[in-house]
Amino acid sequence: MIPSAFRGVNVPVYVKSKTQLVAWALEEFQTSDPITNWEFVRELYCHRFGGIIFNLRQEGYEITTIKTNTKGLVSYRCTKVPSRTTIS
Repeated sequence: MIPSAFRGVNVPVYVKSKTQLVAWALEEFQTSDPITNWEFVRELYCHRFGGIIFNLRQEGYEITTIKTNTKGLVSYRCTKVPSRTTIS
């Protein structure tokens, strides 16, 4: 299930998978508050986001894990998005 909006911003229609959803959310909110693991589960319906974040890091995303003072709560911030330019 892909939500229609996250943090008051409509999810684009091209987002068809959880990987695209997580990538979009990390890129869209790159300069605002980091996304918490609770938001991934509760609002984005993404329970296996750890594997998706791992794969995105393999693709060139730089995603920082931020520990919080609340037990069990972790935040994620994307600091660099890989280039989408393809040279033919």
